[in-house]
Amino acid sequence: MFQQQKDWETRENAFAAFTMGPLTDFWRQRDEAEFTGVDDIPVRFVRFRAQHHDRVVVICPGRIESYVKYAELAYDLFHLGFDVLIIDHRGQGRFRSPVRRSTSRAC
Repeated sequence: MFQQQKDWETRENAFAAFTMGPLTDFWRQRDEAEFTGVDDIPVRFVRFRAQHHDRVVVICPGRIESYVKYAELAYDLFHLGFDVLIIDHRGQGRFRSPVRRSTSRAC
């Protein structure tokens, strides 16, 4: 834990290098998937797992936010020994709704 705290302090000084290096490499290893919820609405999620982890953290982002926003938090928790599951709210985040055509006409 103490090493991780030192890494956080160092990271702030070179944040751009961190995001373009270790964080990007970590994010590329994600497991993205979806399941079908109530009324056949897809619910998307991302997870990070390791064989040696025996704990898991589940994160549910706020409305209109996607799990993509939580890459750095997932990185930190994963490197502290947690599997991480981030699940979008139903109809939020990376959810893609079908485009609906308006029946009203502009005057």
